[in-house]
Amino acid sequence: MNQKHFLETEFVTMTMPNHVSIATGMYQEDHGIIHNRFNDTKLKKFITFNTKDIGQWPDHKVEPLWITAAKQYKKSAVLYWPTSHNEFNGIRPSYYTSKYSDSVPLREKIDDAITFFSEFSFQLVMLYHFEPDKQGHEYGPNSNEIREILLRLDNELAHLLKRVKKELNDDLNIIILSDHGMEETKQLIQPFLGGYIDKSAVEDNILDGPLFSVTPRLGYFNQVFDNLTRIPNVTVYKRDEFPERYHYAKAIHRIGEIIVMPNNVNTFFSQKTVVANVSKGNHGYDNKLPSMQAIFMARGPDFQQHIEIDSLKNVDVYHIGCKILNLKPNPYATAGSLNNLTHIFRKRTNKCSQLFIDMSVVLFVLFLDFAF
Repeated sequence: MNQKHFLETEFVTMTMPNHVSIATGMYQEDHGIIHNRFNDTKLKKFITFNTKDIGQWPDHKVEPLWITAAKQYKKSAVLYWPTSHNEFNGIRPSYYTSKYSDSVPLREKIDDAITFFSEFSFQLVMLYHFEPDKQGHEYGPNSNEIREILLRLDNELAHLLKRVKKELNDDLNIIILSDHGMEETKQLIQPFLGGYIDKSAVEDNILDGPLFSVTPRLGYFNQVFDNLTRIPNVTVYKRDEFPERYHYAKAIHRIGEIIVMPNNVNTFFSQKTVVANVSKGNHGYDNKLPSMQAIFMARGPDFQQHIEIDSLKNVDVYHIGCKILNLKPNPYATAGSLNNLTHIFRKRTNKCSQLFIDMSVVLFVLFLDFAF
């Protein structure tokens, strides 16, 4: 089963926020992960990929698929998936990697996943691999390095299918998806270095990258807002006027009072006050842009084969997992649903396990768009 057009990502189209949207079926403003690195003014804590538990998940409504599974007595392993090392409502998955790492090869992750199914009778494995996202940032999305890594990843997936057929009798549901797209970066904007605003006029909770967000100090709001509007080819919003379609700005303790969006996808922001370098490829932009979309492919005994889906959002994936595992979904996971997806499943009586593989196979999406 393939996604006919694309898997619609959530804004902001960055790695950590979209992994949590995929896992929870919630918008970013609801699950609270709004960037890869951000400051929580309520907790007075800076949160990154490897931030530990204390206070990160105070909202009991947030529940990843592996926690839904654990609450209903299903065994799950979560490998290198952002936030998998965190406790949710006092619960953890049966197995999880304690710290994120880019050093583990995909084949090793695949072999570990198969072991969880074949030797320990797990029902769910979710794993993340950092390629080709890494090469996309370093060399750009249209580089030879991207083409080379895609060929290598294709071989690794062939290894997965071979092991599933040999050791699990093909009795495994496999979902392969990505978390975002990728664009070439051509312009770097540094609001502080460029003289648009002074750092002494804003608080420390600054977001940069595909967007720029700040909270002015008391008495400086109008000055900071007006000065940011002087930056060419950007749109400046007050947080409470940010477009609702992004489902982003309600997390007020983690997002600044002013949000600056580039008018094109080739722009990147840096808060540095010295000349900064920028990677050749980036993402995080408007989730309606074709270049920010992702892929979705699935096969296994619970999926209809050789069909294409016209419309799919990554917040629907949580509900797909619940359906296959026969789980009652978290009632607060309302961003996604199965309303338009009932035709993708086929009925069967024997039980099977599930494997989610999340890789940023970004150019595969773009290649398909151009090829067809």
